[in-house]
Parts: sequence; structure tokens; C-alpha cells
Amino acid sequence: YNEYKSYLRMVVCVRGVQLLHPHLRKIVLNNIRVSCYISTRTHHHHHHPSTSTTYVSLRVTDTKKHGLALGHVRFLVNRPVTSEEQRRAKIRDGVMYSLSMLLFMVGVSFAAVPLYKMFCSATGYSGTTQTHDFTNNDKIINMQPLDWRPLVVHFSGKVSPELPWEFYPVQKSVQLVPGETCLAFFTAKNTSDSPITGISTYNVTPFEAGAYFNKIQCFCFDEQTLNPGEELDMPVFFYIDPEFALDTTLIELRCMDVSLHYTFFDTKKGDNVSPIMEFVDQHIIKLKSEKDEAVAPLDVPEGATKVNDHVYKELIRKGYEKEFIYKGATVVLHVKGSIKDTGRVFWSTRETGQHPFVFKAGVGQVISGWDEACEGMSEGEISRVTIGSNKAYGKKGNSSWNIAPNTDLVFEIEVMSVK
Repeated sequence: YNEYKSYLRMVVCVRGVQLLHPHLRKIVLNNIRVSCYISTRTHHHHHHPSTSTTYVSLRVTDTKKHGLALGHVRFLVNRPVTSEEQRRAKIRDGVMYSLSMLLFMVGVSFAAVPLYKMFCSATGYSGTTQTHDFTNNDKIINMQPLDWRPLVVHFSGKVSPELPWEFYPVQKSVQLVPGETCLAFFTAKNTSDSPITGISTYNVTPFEAGAYFNKIQCFCFDEQTLNPGEELDMPVFFYIDPEFALDTTLIELRCMDVSLHYTFFDTKKGDNVSPIMEFVDQHIIKLKSEKDEAVAPLDVPEGATKVNDHVYKELIRKGYEKEFIYKGATVVLHVKGSIKDTGRVFWSTRETGQHPFVFKAGVGQVISGWDEACEGMSEGEISRVTIGSNKAYGKKGNSSWNIAPNTDLVFEIEVMSVK
């Protein structure tokens, strides 16, 4: 051992300066390997010159005995840092800092899209739809469609100016109710002479409806590659959560229509999302113009009670005047509904196999004219209520009952119970 220790001392003394050189790491003499491990740390002081401490570890092994360790010596060297070393250290630190910032910004740019998508999907922000949770399939199995709350879902699609595709919905709209699943299709066709890969984004208006629009299957955010002239049908399988009918904001908006819009972009052209915003702006303008269209008030016959310009009622039998319908009350009714102009009966709870109608008043579970007319009616009361089209099913009508657009309705209502 003393022989190898003396040998180490000789190497340290005679070769010490060279050992500190970064390119000199090993010395092999007569099957004896001396391995050198070097690390340097610079200490900066505010009031004293900076110093550099070099840690040197020497390990002696026998190459003929499978690396048997023969000795191990550690030592360190303290010395002042020269101005040239300080300059190089500053350059190195600056390069490392800049490189770290560059890598961080690249990471943020890649993470921004999925993080924003996760935020929108969780909150419904900006009309972003929800994705169905496949671990909770019992929700779809046990979901009860709200037949009294019809909705019309409109579909639209467009492509960015840089993408030579045709893209459009197979059906312009579908009528459904919250809690009912629906399958729709969009068609994309590559009209260019080369293969192109596109990707789509989506949006729902009104934005508040996005939190209840659940997609079970969709092609959005998936890259679609089409060969020249190739045409592809892409499905959208979705449902609107029944809680849609209880959202106070949507009740105030009297939302009877939901629009689902897709925009396709070329993945290699760096498209932006301005076409989406253009569509949203145009749709908002359209909705405002439709809302502002004047509807002629109803002529109120003598003896009838005017609720507003588009609703009036005629008392047939006075109620007990003990329990009155109020917002949030659970009401049980017998109803007969008919078309005002033709008298055709489209609904009657007194027919064979039918049951009294139950709803919660004032929360948007029924058409707005019904809520307005029923408020204040007492238990036992029978009234004939006339409702103008804009307080009923409006321009869309109701295909389930074969009610044409812009149709005035008459309901004979008997209040059975108020709780």
C-alpha cells in the first residue's frame, strides 16, 4: 500500500498541474491505472476577489486484477479567479440562462393549446363543448329526455382561405330535446391535386350552452389527411345535458336554438382562428336582429285578462284561492292544447293513457307564455290561455306536435295541485 501511496504522491507533485487540465483524466503505467475526477466551483464575494476551488479525486486500480482498487486520494486547490475566467463564466451563465428561457417558452407554446382546451372544456368558456366521461356511461343509460323542452341544433362549417377543401354539414339542423342523443355528419373534400392534412376547431353559440353540449364522438382536434379528390364523412355524436333546461341564464335568454360550428385549417400553413370569430360575430348580429323583429300584439277579447301584449287568459272557473302558483312551485295540471286559427287539438292530458302534466313554475321548463299566464293562478282554477307565437314555439314551430312556425296557441288549463 505504501508503494502505491508514494506513487500517488509522485503523480500529484510531478503531474499536478497537468492533472488539472480538463483533457487529462487517466494515466496508465505498468498496468496501474490512475483515474482523475475533477470538479470546479467558483465562489463570488462582494468585498473580496472571487476564488475558484478545484476538487481532485485520484483513484488507483490494478488493470490485471479486474479493476481492484489499490488506493484513493482526494485534494483541493484554492486560487483566485482571473478576469478572463470571470468573463467566460459570465458568457457561459448568459448562454445557459438564454437557452433555459428559450426551452421554457417552447414548452409553454406547446402546452398552451391543450391547457386552454382543458380550461374551456371544464368551464364551457367561449362556447367550448364538454366531452362525455366514458367512466360514467350510466348517465346516458339513465338520462331522461325532457320532451317538454324542444330545441333546434343548427350546424355550420367552413374552411380557412388557405385550405383548398370543401367542408359542410350533411344536415343543416336537427330538432331534439335535452337528454336525447343525436348523430350528425359533416363532409370534407380535398379539391386540390396534392394530399393535405387539416385540423378543425369548434364553437357553440350561445356560449352559455357550451357547458351542457356533450360530445360522445367527434373529429375536432384530430388531424384528417385527404388525398386529391378524396371525400370523407365525419360523425358527431352528442347530447345536451338535461340541466340545460334549468340554467337561469339560458332561461333569461329564452334559448330555443343552439348552433355548433366547425372550422378546418391547414396544419402546415399556420392558419389563425379569425374565421371562427367572424362567424361568432355574424351569428350574434343575426340573433340580435331576429330578437328585435317586431311581433304584432294579440287582440284581447272583451272579458279576457291581458297578461302582456302576447298573452291573455279567460277565466272559466274560479279557483279555491288558497294555494297560488308562484315561481319554483311544483304544479299539477290538466291541459288541452289547440291551434288558435284552426282549433285542432294537438295535446290533451284527459285522453286515454295520458296523465296530468307536472312542471316547476317560473324556471323555464315550459314555453315562456305558459309561465307568464300560470303565475298567480289558484288551485282549482280553470282558464283558457291564448299565447302568441313569439311566446310559444316561434319561428321554429314544434314538429313533434306538428305545429307550424309562427303559430298562436290556445291552452285550457285546470290547476289540480300547487306544492
